[in-house]
Amino acid sequence: MALRPVVSRTVDRALNTAVAGNVPVVRPEVMSFHRRIPVVDLLVGTVLFRSGFLRRRRRGHVDLPRLREGGVDLVGRSVATRFPDLAGTLSAPHLWSLDVPARTLRSPLATTEWLADRIEGWAAASGGRLQIVRSRADLDAVVSPDGAAASPAGRRDRPVGAFIGVQGGHNLEGRPENLAVLHARGVRMMALAHVMDSALAGSGTGRGGGGLSPMGRDVIGEMEQVGMVVDLAHMSSAAIRDAVPLLRRPFVLSHTGFVERCARRGRRRYSAVSRNVSSDDALLIAEAGGVVGVAYATQLFCGDTLAHLIDTIRFAVDLLGADHVALGSDLDGALRAFLDVSRTPLITQGLLDAGMTRHEVAAVMGGNALRVLRSVLA
Repeated sequence: MALRPVVSRTVDRALNTAVAGNVPVVRPEVMSFHRRIPVVDLLVGTVLFRSGFLRRRRRGHVDLPRLREGGVDLVGRSVATRFPDLAGTLSAPHLWSLDVPARTLRSPLATTEWLADRIEGWAAASGGRLQIVRSRADLDAVVSPDGAAASPAGRRDRPVGAFIGVQGGHNLEGRPENLAVLHARGVRMMALAHVMDSALAGSGTGRGGGGLSPMGRDVIGEMEQVGMVVDLAHMSSAAIRDAVPLLRRPFVLSHTGFVERCARRGRRRYSAVSRNVSSDDALLIAEAGGVVGVAYATQLFCGDTLAHLIDTIRFAVDLLGADHVALGSDLDGALRAFLDVSRTPLITQGLLDAGMTRHEVAAVMGGNALRVLRSVLA
């Protein structure tokens, strides 16, 4: 049906925008360093906006050629099925425009499986350029165990890795045993809440914003048992504080800004003041061994320049320590970004110019995310 691609292209073009304007040139010595360190982005949402991924696009933020150009080794592919509410008021027609069958859209679990199959299809059609990461062995195939490729040439020969993540515990449809279904389909990270509350946890932008439910507690234990990363993104403060004491394995809050850096209010429940994490909650996460991913969305760091993004990352490092900060861009996440993924080396350069050591920059750009994944993946 001709209407479907028109709708999907229009939505993508309207939501996944990047700031126009001049950007700095990456110095050769910085590019050389960037190519030698692991670069990991915990979360991008491309599968929610495009049926294709393998060829370069003029719109949006992420595709495989731009990932390779940006020197990104591994990326979390985010699957979400209900937005802005559990009724799927906007998500159902939007996902229909991406060819998800109408009967599938009735079930969050079935929709998650369908989108996971699409990601698997991209990898199968990539000719070895894209590899789904389900295990430590898969991880070692895209980033060497010592965290760096033997040479820039060797790195170019490696596939880009992708692991599948889910946003929103409602995808379990109230049945914790469905976690095994998601794990079997390759899901290796899950956020218990999304932009709305779920039966597992309250959301910072939800109607109730309560804590962790008894079912949520059970699901966290099962996730750690099967080898799935627990993601505290979108959780309310109460839910974060309920969850952290239960965690026994490394975990993440995959993508966020910080209330102390940006606390703008909006007319909707979703705004920087409700979406961003507080310093107190971020410190709680870091003290428990977690890693916090910094999002690139201009709405979440209250600025539209590279300097604003670098300042936010530097704030996180100063607050939490360099071993507890990562990249969680939320590119192709229906938000305006400063850059697309091909410009990732600018972040490496900006952090170095902000006075961070090479060791600290390597940790933030990918080392910390790899540490969590290597620990959790079976």
